[in-house]
Amino acid sequence: MHLEKLEIQGFKSFANRNVLVFPDPKEGKRGITVIVGPNGSGKSNIADSIRWALGEQSMKTLRGKKSEDIIFSGSDKKGKLGMAEVSLHLNNEDQRVQVDYSHIVLTRRLYRDGDSEYLINNSKVRLTDIQILLAKANFGQKTYSVIGQGTVEGFLNTSISERKEFFDEATGVKQFQIKRDNALNKLKSSYENLGQAKILLSEIEPRLRSLTKQVNKLKKRGEFELELQEVQYGYYNKLWNEINGKLNEVNERILDKEKRKREGEIKLEQLNKDHGRLERRGEGESDYSSWQREMNVLRSQRDAVVKKMAVLDAKLQVKLEQEGKFDLSWLSGRNEEISSELRLIEDDIRSMERSIAEEKSTLLLETESKRELLTSIAGLNKRLLNASRDFKDSDLGEIKERLENSMQKIERLSAESDIELIRAVLNEVKESLRKVLSLAGGKADRIEIDGIHAELVAKEREREEIEGRINSASIRIGTLEEQIRMLKGRKMQLEAEARSVELKLSEFREGLDEGAIKEQKGSLASGLSELEARIEGVRGKLEGYSKLEEEKRKQIFSLQRTIQALQQELNAVNSVLSGLKVDATRHETRLEDLENEIRQNHLDLKEIKSHKNPGEVDYALAREKMNYLKKQIDLIGGIDPEIEKEYIETSQRFEFLDGQVDDLMKAIGSLEKIIKELDITIKERFDKEFKIIAKKFEEYFRILFNGGSAKIVKVMESEIESEELQDSEQDSGEGRAVLKVPENPIDLKKIKHLQKHNATGLAGIEIQATPPGKKIRSIAMLSGGERALTAIALICAIISANPSPFVVLDEVDAALDEANSERLAKILDDLSEKTQFIVVSHNRASMRKAQILYGVTMQDDGVSKLLSVKLEDIANITD
Repeated sequence: MHLEKLEIQGFKSFANRNVLVFPDPKEGKRGITVIVGPNGSGKSNIADSIRWALGEQSMKTLRGKKSEDIIFSGSDKKGKLGMAEVSLHLNNEDQRVQVDYSHIVLTRRLYRDGDSEYLINNSKVRLTDIQILLAKANFGQKTYSVIGQGTVEGFLNTSISERKEFFDEATGVKQFQIKRDNALNKLKSSYENLGQAKILLSEIEPRLRSLTKQVNKLKKRGEFELELQEVQYGYYNKLWNEINGKLNEVNERILDKEKRKREGEIKLEQLNKDHGRLERRGEGESDYSSWQREMNVLRSQRDAVVKKMAVLDAKLQVKLEQEGKFDLSWLSGRNEEISSELRLIEDDIRSMERSIAEEKSTLLLETESKRELLTSIAGLNKRLLNASRDFKDSDLGEIKERLENSMQKIERLSAESDIELIRAVLNEVKESLRKVLSLAGGKADRIEIDGIHAELVAKEREREEIEGRINSASIRIGTLEEQIRMLKGRKMQLEAEARSVELKLSEFREGLDEGAIKEQKGSLASGLSELEARIEGVRGKLEGYSKLEEEKRKQIFSLQRTIQALQQELNAVNSVLSGLKVDATRHETRLEDLENEIRQNHLDLKEIKSHKNPGEVDYALAREKMNYLKKQIDLIGGIDPEIEKEYIETSQRFEFLDGQVDDLMKAIGSLEKIIKELDITIKERFDKEFKIIAKKFEEYFRILFNGGSAKIVKVMESEIESEELQDSEQDSGEGRAVLKVPENPIDLKKIKHLQKHNATGLAGIEIQATPPGKKIRSIAMLSGGERALTAIALICAIISANPSPFVVLDEVDAALDEANSERLAKILDDLSEKTQFIVVSHNRASMRKAQILYGVTMQDDGVSKLLSVKLEDIANITD
């Protein structure tokens, strides 16, 4: 088998489709193909593509972070692609892999959305299928089929167990190990299935015995059935009539409550109409507007007269100042200021007094509402006491007494305004109500109590709102009265100051002839007095209209209280009605469940209803007797086809599972035999190939180093376990007894042991190397170049002993000098008789050994391109 062709498209920098054709085996050699190119051109991506096509899963090995990194990601001149695809065309004419194809095409695709495919000759397969095929063909997926510079440098740094994986593939036992692992998985599955089958058998066997007994019981059934029917008829007749009677009683109460609800709704509708009509009534509004307009005109006229008088005063002051009488001028101006401020204060006092009157009227209404509300709460408490009058329990008697005391307190507090005291009493009532509701039982009307409680809650909420409004009105009245007191104090100060100013003015004005100015002021003062009188007249009309509006507001407020009380009553009725409907639904559900139960027992409902009333029935005793009779009938059984059918099915299932246990035991024996044979094959094959590789390793080491010695040594699991045991004993100071785990019935312990320990008993591989002229054996003491040569010697030994169909070497000679490069090129030329080489290199020695030379370049579009030269043709032209 050899590689004929490699197709790459969309993989990393190879955006376009590229095909690498490799030389056919010729003259006993499989050929060497060298790929060259400058750094960054993408030549190593060819090695990565082959590794990826062979099933590599590690993105770190492929020099990426995530799977989509291998898809061409685009450049400045070319967009990114959505898929990467690599195909390996293998020639299998020598039938190295025992399949029906002389040519095999392995293809792997990856889409940018994460979907991927594996194909063999364009047929989709699993990764496992690819791995088995490669193992048969002696491909080393993780080791020496594709070898990079990092592989060479890191191989000697790996642990002995990681080197073992390398040698598993190198010795060709990987395919057998895959089969062994599959056989172990099947063995484990067989043991698990065996355990499940035995568990099922243990569960079925008692049931089978029980069914066998039931099938044999066919007597004493009629007497029990007749007795059961008699008990059922009496039980269901009594229970049906009792539930139906309760339902009818609740329905009658529902009709009564609905009637009260309709009457209340009609009354509420009429009250709402009256309320709307009263709000829409607007008699006298036009007069009120006319009076307001007249008031505004009169005030404007008064202001004009005041301005004129101010002008005359100004003229008088100017005259006085011209005559040098500045004190008289100032007194005259101050007198006018005082007069103006007094007029404003009087207006403010009148306005505030009107506001106080309105607030007191509102406060009176609210106080009356609070008194009526407390009376209503007391009435509700009486109704609650009447609803619970049949309670005889000591706790209920105590609650009843507390309710009576609370009601008396509420009656005494009807005229009180202490909000905190009223709130405390109402909270005491609420607490008593909660206890009544929690203890309400058969004799008390729970629904009625719920309705009273709902109404009490609404009343309390209304009480809190009224108290809030009373507090607000009281605060506003107090604030206004305080403002009036302050204004009156200021008025008294101004009046005293006015009298003092007027006295001084009279002293100054004696003998002063003001002439025409004084005469004009007298005329204006007379007009101002007349205007003030008219203003007072209009103000009286406006205040009279306001009183009428206040009366209208009181009527609306009273009507609103009536509507609110009626609405609360309706809410209470709705609450009781809802409770009754819930109760009716509960009875209907119980009746429906009972009728369903009757039908499920295959009884005639009409006969149950018409059955003669048996008198008092003990329901618990009757149900217990029915259950007993049913149980006896079930235990006795009869000619029941379902039981017989179950018996037949259970018997058949038991026999089937018993046969399955036998088959699984045979399968387990066969699998254990296969695993044992595979273990022998793996060990023999590994030991044989290991000796060859060890010999070749020493040989190639001497070639590459011009002497020295090297060998590979097996490290057995028994040695590792012995060392670990000794370390454990040293750490603990003494040996510890090993706890014995009891054997599992299906013995999975044996499988775990087989999975942990491999067939060869090998824990790892140790490498020892001594270059010429040195006395070292540990590879850790070798230089970088020596380590690279040692790793290359081992790889060449493996290829020589167990050649892969082809080997890819990715710059493995990068660390070698020219002499060592020549030696390596000579070795590769010799090994090309056994395997096909694809070498990525800058080394001239490797290029000289190549049959085909591929050059990789990268243009400014970021895409790698191939150039090929067939060196044989060049040699012929040269010749």
